[in-house]
Amino acid sequence: MNPHSGLSHLHFTQSLEPLQGGGLGVSTVALHREWVNAGVISRVCSTYGDSPQYGMEGVLEFRRSGPDFLFYSPELRRRARELVGSADVLHAHGFYVGTNLLLGREGRRQGRALICHVHGFFEPWSLRRSRWKKRLVHWLFEDANFRHARLWRALTGKEADQIRACGIRAPIVVVPVGLDPSAYTTAGQSDGTIDTPLAPRLAKTRPRVLFLSRLHPKKGLDLLLEAWASLAGLQRDWELIIAGPDEGGYAATIDGQILRLGLADSVRRVGKVGYDAKLGLLRSADLFVLPSRSEGFTSAILEAMAMGRPVVATRSCNFPELFAAGGGWDCDATTGSVLAALGAALSASEAERQQRGQAGRRLLEERFTWKRIAAGLLDACAAHGLA
Repeated sequence: MNPHSGLSHLHFTQSLEPLQGGGLGVSTVALHREWVNAGVISRVCSTYGDSPQYGMEGVLEFRRSGPDFLFYSPELRRRARELVGSADVLHAHGFYVGTNLLLGREGRRQGRALICHVHGFFEPWSLRRSRWKKRLVHWLFEDANFRHARLWRALTGKEADQIRACGIRAPIVVVPVGLDPSAYTTAGQSDGTIDTPLAPRLAKTRPRVLFLSRLHPKKGLDLLLEAWASLAGLQRDWELIIAGPDEGGYAATIDGQILRLGLADSVRRVGKVGYDAKLGLLRSADLFVLPSRSEGFTSAILEAMAMGRPVVATRSCNFPELFAAGGGWDCDATTGSVLAALGAALSASEAERQQRGQAGRRLLEERFTWKRIAAGLLDACAAHGLA
């Protein structure tokens, strides 16, 4: 990948913190890093609460003030003119937050080109949440940003249709997120033992199903637990590990459901895990599951693919390529459909699960590495005079 010109790029997103930014922050920094490695002039701008997350060149984080959900920084407001003035192209990763207000407004003032990266924000489930607040934000600044955007990036063909359904007529390119698979072949704990405040020295005792994502209603954990409770004999031979940070106190709801369904012997919630523990869990898993009601394009599935693990995921995760390649079992976001897919996966032979996991790994290496994704997005920008 070679830079097409000397244009400079400024990416902005709400947060790079794991809970506040999730995969949105990770993918924004990864894209930036890949472009910088290829000689593209790129910077990232975001906010933080307790402490900055990245100490790398070109990643700027500004302390938030006020309610976290606003993602507003007075320091960023003071620096907005300077930051936008030093860039030719702005990239809005996600919507409805203070970074979009400050940098989008300044970008319009200075006549800078804007690219909007949707990242699942136009999923019907997401659009239904906090509708009146989003209407207000659209009136205040986001409609103006949308009208100003020169190019839209969709993660999937389905998301491109969702963009059009919102009345947007600007050009759209479909470029998913990626992953560097190299870290998923040598790092991690091979025996599955992890050490977190909720699970000190937890060792693997049975074949393992892994859920690894933030704990939020849209992730479908309630569907997974209801399905798990219906697996009867199969359930007794497996363990289900739920890993990820709590969002908004939802972990208490999940803990209550585990007790109500009598699943304490086969389900273990281990809380937020660090990088090494995450790799160890992925390596130790025999099956990865994500029963989400709504996703843009989740990096968690890419991580499971990189580790060669078969996947059970809902069609709402928007990854038909994985299942067409034989990388797992797909389902709808209903208890019955999750139950059927999960039952098929647990009943399959170990050899079949391994074959499906390797099919996912091959697909990742062929189509979803960050190097390939970053090059494709830069080519799309160049095709529209934005690189």
